[in-house]
Amino acid sequence: MPIGSHTETVALRIALRELVALSTIPAAWVGREPHIIAAGLADVLVGSLHMDFAFVSLCDPKGGASIEVTRGDAWREFPEWLQTHVGGAGQFSCKEIVTDLGGGEPCRGIVIPIGVNAQGGLVAAACSRPNFPSEVDQLLLSVAANHAAAAFQNSRLRNELDAKVAELRQARSELEMKVAQRTADLRRSEAYLAEGQRLSHCGSFAWNVDREGIYWSEESHRIFECDQTNKPTLDFILQRTHPEDRALVQQVSNRAQQEKRDFHFEHRLLMPNGSVKHIEIVAHAVERYESDNFGFVGAILDVTERKQAEQKFRGLLESAPDAMIVMNRAGKIVLVNAQVEKLFRYQREELLGQEVEILVPKRFRGRHPEHRTEFFAQPRVRPMGAGLELYGHRKDGTEFPVEISLSPLEAEEGTLISGAVRDITERKRAEEALRRSEGYLAEVQRLSHTGTWAWTPAMGGSRYWSDECYRVLGFDPQDGVPRFETFFSRVHPDDQPGLKERLARVVREQVNFEVDYRIIHPGGKSRDIHGVGHPVFNASGDLAEFLGTVIDVTERKRGEEERERLRQVQADLAHVTRMTTMGELTASLAHEIKQPISAAVTDAKTCLRWLARDDPDVAEAREAASRLVKDAMRAADIISSISSLFKKGALQRELVDVNDLIREMIILLRGEANRYSISICTELAADLPKIMADRVRLQQVFMNLMLNGIEAMKDVGTARELRIKSQQHDNRQLLISVGDTGMGLQPEQAEQIFNAFFTTKPQGTGMGLPISRSIIESHGGRLWVSPNSGRGATFQFSLPSEVTAHQAA
Repeated sequence: MPIGSHTETVALRIALRELVALSTIPAAWVGREPHIIAAGLADVLVGSLHMDFAFVSLCDPKGGASIEVTRGDAWREFPEWLQTHVGGAGQFSCKEIVTDLGGGEPCRGIVIPIGVNAQGGLVAAACSRPNFPSEVDQLLLSVAANHAAAAFQNSRLRNELDAKVAELRQARSELEMKVAQRTADLRRSEAYLAEGQRLSHCGSFAWNVDREGIYWSEESHRIFECDQTNKPTLDFILQRTHPEDRALVQQVSNRAQQEKRDFHFEHRLLMPNGSVKHIEIVAHAVERYESDNFGFVGAILDVTERKQAEQKFRGLLESAPDAMIVMNRAGKIVLVNAQVEKLFRYQREELLGQEVEILVPKRFRGRHPEHRTEFFAQPRVRPMGAGLELYGHRKDGTEFPVEISLSPLEAEEGTLISGAVRDITERKRAEEALRRSEGYLAEVQRLSHTGTWAWTPAMGGSRYWSDECYRVLGFDPQDGVPRFETFFSRVHPDDQPGLKERLARVVREQVNFEVDYRIIHPGGKSRDIHGVGHPVFNASGDLAEFLGTVIDVTERKRGEEERERLRQVQADLAHVTRMTTMGELTASLAHEIKQPISAAVTDAKTCLRWLARDDPDVAEAREAASRLVKDAMRAADIISSISSLFKKGALQRELVDVNDLIREMIILLRGEANRYSISICTELAADLPKIMADRVRLQQVFMNLMLNGIEAMKDVGTARELRIKSQQHDNRQLLISVGDTGMGLQPEQAEQIFNAFFTTKPQGTGMGLPISRSIIESHGGRLWVSPNSGRGATFQFSLPSEVTAHQAA
C-alpha cells in the first residue's frame, strides 16, 4: 500500500496529526517559565499548525503583567487593529474572524479570547488558505490556547509557590484537596478521552525509539485485539500485520528510526479469527532534551468500515452504465470508473490527478472552470449545460455528443462533484433521422396535399392534426386542434347529413372507412376531401382511437373531368384520323375490292354460260356459283373491315390472334406497298398466345404504323422493305415491331413524334402516333421508337398476354 496522503482522508489525517501534536505540548511546558510557554505556543501555531502569523497574549488572572509573543509578519497591522478595532484585548467576549487583512496577497485571520471576556488573554492567527479558519482550525486554536492558558497558570502558581513557601505549607491541606480535585478531573478527562477513542475507533500510542518502549491506549489494544497486560512490541505488531503488508510496515519502521521524521501510512491486520482490518497510522516525531530520548506520538485509526464503504462505493461506481467522474473543488479528477476508460479511451492512471478539462473540447476549456466554480457555489443535483450542446473529447482528439448529470458528494476533504457522462451519439443520430423523416413526411404531405389525424370518439374530438391537415381543412395551426363541432360546421351543408351518418356507423361497427365530402374554407372556396380512417384497439381489445388521412382531391377531380373531356376529344380525333387515312387508301381499297367483284362477275357469267347450253352442265355451273359466293363474301369482309374503322365507341375486347391481324392488314395494304415497290417481310412467332384486345383499335395501330413506314420509304432510292415481327417477349408480354428502311428520325424526334400535332410529313396531322400510343397504353402496353443500325427506324409496342388471357378465362 503506498505511503503518502490519501485523497479522501487527508483532512482527517491532518487534524489527527495536529491534535496529537497539541496533546503532547502541555507535557513539554511543565515547569517552564511563562514567556517560554507563550513563545512555545506561538511557535506551535506557526510551525506545526502552518499559520502565517501568530500572536499570543497570556494574562495573569491576579492582575500581574501579561506576556505577548508574535511570530510571522502576515498581519503587520495587528497591534493597531487590536487597539482601534476593539479597544484592547480586554474587550473580547467571543472569537472574531477577519476575512480580509489587506496587503498584496489575500489572507484571513481569527482572534480567540481565552477565558471569559479574554481574562486569560487571547490568541490571534492568520493564514492565506482560502478556507481558513475551518472548524478544525478553530478547534485546534482553542485547544492550543486553553493548553497554553493552563500551562501559564500553572507556571504562575509555581512561581508563587516558590516565593511563598511558608504560605503553601500552611495551606497544604487546601492544596491537597485541590490536587485531589485536579486528579479527579484528569481521570475524568482521561475517561472522556478513552471513550472518545472508543467511539471514533482511534487509539493513541507513544514510541520511544531509543529506549525501545511502546505505549498503547486502551483503544489501541482493542484495535489489535490483545490484552492490556501484554506489552506491545514491534515483533507483535508485525505478527498481527497481514503477510502481504509486513514488508511495508518493516520498511516504514526502519525509515522512521533512521530519519526521525513524521510518518503516515495505511496497512492491514490479519486477526486471529481470520478477519482483516484496515488501519491508518499517523505519527509525529518528538525529540526530548535528552539525547537518548527520541520517539513518536501518534494515533491508530481503524478505517475498516470506511474501506468497506469505499469498496461498495467503487463497486457501485463500476457497475454504473454511465461514465462516472469524481473531481474535487480544484477540478482535479480523483476517481473514475471503467466506463470512463472505454468512453474516453484513457487509462485510469492517465486521468487521476489531472484537471477535468482534459475531457472537454479545447474550444470550451476556457469557460469550464468558471462553470465549475458556479456549481460549487450552489451545489445540487442537476443536468449540466441545460439547453446546450455538450461534447466530450477523447484521447485521440475526436469529439462526441454527451449528456452530463452533476451531483455533489460530501466527503472528509470537502465537497466533491460526481459527473455521470453518457454518450448520446446514437440518440443524436436517431433524433436526426426522426427529424429528417418527419421533414420528409411533412414535405410529402405538403406535395400530395395529404394530412394525417388521430380521432378519439370517446373524447368527442381529435387529439392530433398534422400541419398539412390544418391546411387541407382550412384551419389555423396556432388555434390548436378544433372541436368536432367546429370542424363539422365547415363541412358543406349538403354533405353534413351523410358524413354524420357514416361516422356514427364506423364508430359503432369499429371498421375501416373511406368517405368523400366537401369542406368550405374561410375564404368561401369549396374543396373536395377524401378521408380514410383505420380503428386502433388497446390491449384489452377496446377501441382506442381512429388514425387516418385527409386528401385534397379537388384538383384530381378537376383533372379527371379534364382527362375525360380529352379522351373524348382524342376519340374524335382518332375517328377523324381514320377517316383521313382511309381517304388516302381509297385507290388501294378500290383495287382490293375490285378484284373479288371482278372475279364474282366472271364466275356469274361462267355459271350462266354453263346453264345456257342445250345440255346444261349443272356441275360446272354449281362450281362457278360457289366461286361467286366466295368472291362476294371476300368483298363483303373487306368492306366490313373498312367500315369498322370508321365506327366510334368504347373498347370491345375479345380474344385476338395478333398474327392473323397482321396478315389481314398486309392484305389490306399490299396494294399501297406495291404502288411504291415496297416489299413486306414478316417474321411471326409460332404458337403465339391470343390476347384480350379491341380488334378494330389494334387494326388502326397497325394501319398507322405500316402507312408511316410506307410513307417514309416511297421517296428512297435504295431497297425498300417493311419488316413486321411478332414474338413472345416473356411469359407476360407480346412484342410486335414494324421497321422500315426510310430516312429515319433525328435523335431529338424520338419522343417528339408522340406529341399531339407534331409531324414530320408535309401533309400530316400529327395525331396518328399519339392516338396509337394512347390505344396501346389503354391495353396495358407501351409504344416506342428506336433508330435502326443502318437506315430507317423501328416502331415497337408490347401487349400483355398473361393478364388478358387470365381475364378471358
